[in-house]
Parts: sequence; structure tokens; C-alpha cells
Amino acid sequence: MSEKQIKVRFAPSPTGYLHVGGARTALFNWLYARKVGGKFVLRIEDTDQERSTEESYQAILRGMEWLGMDWGEGAILQSDRLDIYKEHADKLKETGKLYPCYCTSEEIAGRNAAAGEVDHAGYDGHCRELTADQISAFEAEGREARWRLHTPDEGTTFWYDIVMDKLEFPNEAIVDRVMIKPDGFPTYNFAVVIDDYLMGITHVLRGDDHVSNTPLHLMVYDALGWDRPKFGHMPMILGPDGKRLSKRHGATSVEEFADKGILPDAMVNYLALLGWSAGGSGDGVFMRKELISKFSLKKVNSSPAAFDYTKLEFINSQHLKRLEPADKLLLSEAVCDENGWSFSEAWQISANDRANYLNKIIKVLGGRFSDLNRLPDMLSFFFTEDFKMEQEAVAENLTTETAPLLNKLADKIEADKSDSAEEMEAAIKAVAADLDIKPGVIIHPARVALTGTTRSAGMYDVMCLVGGPRVIDRLRRASK
Repeated sequence: MSEKQIKVRFAPSPTGYLHVGGARTALFNWLYARKVGGKFVLRIEDTDQERSTEESYQAILRGMEWLGMDWGEGAILQSDRLDIYKEHADKLKETGKLYPCYCTSEEIAGRNAAAGEVDHAGYDGHCRELTADQISAFEAEGREARWRLHTPDEGTTFWYDIVMDKLEFPNEAIVDRVMIKPDGFPTYNFAVVIDDYLMGITHVLRGDDHVSNTPLHLMVYDALGWDRPKFGHMPMILGPDGKRLSKRHGATSVEEFADKGILPDAMVNYLALLGWSAGGSGDGVFMRKELISKFSLKKVNSSPAAFDYTKLEFINSQHLKRLEPADKLLLSEAVCDENGWSFSEAWQISANDRANYLNKIIKVLGGRFSDLNRLPDMLSFFFTEDFKMEQEAVAENLTTETAPLLNKLADKIEADKSDSAEEMEAAIKAVAADLDIKPGVIIHPARVALTGTTRSAGMYDVMCLVGGPRVIDRLRRASK
């Protein structure tokens, strides 16, 4: 089969948000399709009408769009394909490979208990050989049939998994599962096979929680006389404590990470590292094109991957640093819009509009532009006098001892009409020399007075961008 014919899919159920585990599965499929020039299909498996919701469906679409994983076909809803499932179910009914079952779950559990099995041991094949009279009697009682697949009792079912190598299951352990429910809707185990075959899916790449379903799916393929696709099962994602990733560990949905200031490219980068190895050394930071060029199913690991929130934050910081200035400007403008910050010519700063001013700030921030959550604080003191003052920094730096220093600096800047970064530096050094102290003794309290924190970009550049009149005003207010 040529690579151009390769077709993969991501098929979530709309019963909740897009979890990082599902997003990782989608990403591996998407990367593989992009790497080999194949096709990527998005299919929504909504046959569970009780649990499927429109809200979850929309959340999945938003998550996929935010991650930038475009699909060539879809989003295809299984609920729109009921006639197709019925057509193929009818074929299997005619051959006896699907048979009607009228047992209740209580009856099945009771028989299992009587046989010494646990009550949830599974179906015991009770209705495999019903006569016409028995069927009529059940229907006269008002029972509705569910249709089960007649599975083989002997031998084994195996396949060579792309990730896990050969996997084999004894057929006697595979119970006759329901394929068509009484309401006519197919179960997942039936619809998934019909869809994958008819949509031409060549590689079924999914989480390892589906390994136990695969033997049954292969039996459905065999019952319909269809060629099997290749299967690959990705390892589960664990939390930092080694247990399956869940809410107790922190954010788990794609949208939660978006709200926390994670960039889409950073999220894609990190998800790719969960269960896949790029090989070689490095910090693990890859742009999207690099991931596509490097991706290989042969490098997908079979062992579980641990989600590391700190590593994700590091990768996000690196992607933020590597953004083009125009992209940094867009993010900064969004912060300004959210806070209602605008540019004022009254600040007497060498910039003629907000975009121009922001570009100057972005250049000064440099590598500090690495955390979207901190970006509002890093921008606030450039635009407003109502910026956050860190109380510990104020207590340590704005004291009765530093007040005279700030006043002298304000007087010097006002007298010299200091404007540029070089002039601000000269003013500080002049005051320090006059008082016979080191410049740092003045710089530290001045930084807190101007920015509210002990950490900022280069002090002289910050003073230049805040502008002489506002620097003078803040220094004098802080001295009080």
C-alpha cells in the first residue's frame, strides 16, 4: 500500500472535554498523516445518546481548532450514519453471526453467581441457540432484543501491534458482546469497525485502554469478510505520582491549559513528547514543522508517559521567547484590550501610538517575555498608575532611609530633563557619586517605586519607557 493511501482518524466520544490523553492520540494521528502525506479524519462517536452532549461536541471542536490540528474529513457524526450500521447489521443477522438476546443484566449476573463466577463476569451465551418459539415467548413478555456477535469459542485472536508488538488473546475469554442495542443504535464496538472500514482507515492509532477491545473488533472484521487495518496502541498518560492523570493532578483539559497561558504550539510540542522520542539530545523544544519531519511510529514508546507540568511550562516559555515580534505584539495588545490600557501622548514618550510603544516594551523585555500569566503584571506599570505593588518589596525598599535618595533622583531627572536610557543612567550615577554610595543603593528602591517589584527588565530602559514626568512623579510619591 502506498503512503499516499494512508488514512488515520481521531474518534472521540462527546461525553466530556478534550482531555490531554485524547489530544495526544489525535496529535500522533495528525503528525503521522502529515509526515506521510496521508489523510486525517475527525469522527465524533456519539452513539451513546444518554451521555453525549452538544456542549462536549463543541468543546472537542474548540480544542482541536486551538491546537491547530486541521482535519481533511469531518467532523463526521455517527448519529448521522444509523442506516449504514443497520444495513451491515442486517447482513450479519442473515448469516447468524448476530443473534438476538433477551436477557436482562440481572439475569446474567444471577447465572454467573450460580455458576460460581463473579456477578460481572460477562455474558454466558444463554441466547445463542434460541428457537422461534422461545423468541416469540420473550417478545410476548414485552422484551426487546439486543443483538450480540457470535464469537468463536476456540483458538486465539492476535495481531502485530505497531507499538506493542504481537498481542494475543484466547477466544474463550471474549464474550458475545452487544452490537446493536434495543433502541436500534449500534454500540461502540460495532460502529467503530463499520466506520473505519468504510472510511478507508488504514491505521487505527489509539490509546492502550482499547487493547482489550481490539480482539472483538477483529472478529467483527472477520465476520464481515473485511481486511483488517493496522493497529497501534499508545501508552497511557500518568500524573507526577505515577497514577493515571486526572483532575487531582491539576489541569487536564486542553481548554484549561489555554486559559493558563499555554501557547498552542507549546502544547502540541509537549504532547508529542508524551510517549514519543525524537532521538538525540536537546531541550525537547520543537516547532510544528520539526515535529512533522521527525515523527515516526517506530519511535512511539510502549511504556506509560508521565505528565510533567514544570516541563510544559519550560517548553511554553521557550516558544514564547521564539515568537516573532508581530505575534508578541498581538498577545500584548490582547492584554491591553482586556485591561482597557491605551497609549497617551501626555506621557511624553518617544512613541506615537500603542503598537509602537508596545514594540519598544517587547524589545526591552527580551527573554522575560516567557510567561503569559505574568505578562499583565509586566505591562501594567507602563500603562497605568494603578499597578500592583509587592508588599514585601515595598517594606524592604521604600523606607525612611531610601526616601531622600528617591527625592534627589527625582530632582536630578527634572533638572536635567532626562529622557533617554543613557540620560537616566547618568542621573542615577550622578546622585550616587554626590552621596558617595553605589548606584545599586538607589536603583533597588527606584525599581520598586517605578514597577512595584524587585524584578524587571533593564532599569534604565524601563525608566526611559515610563518617561521622565511619570518617573519623577512616582519617585516622589514613593518617597512619601
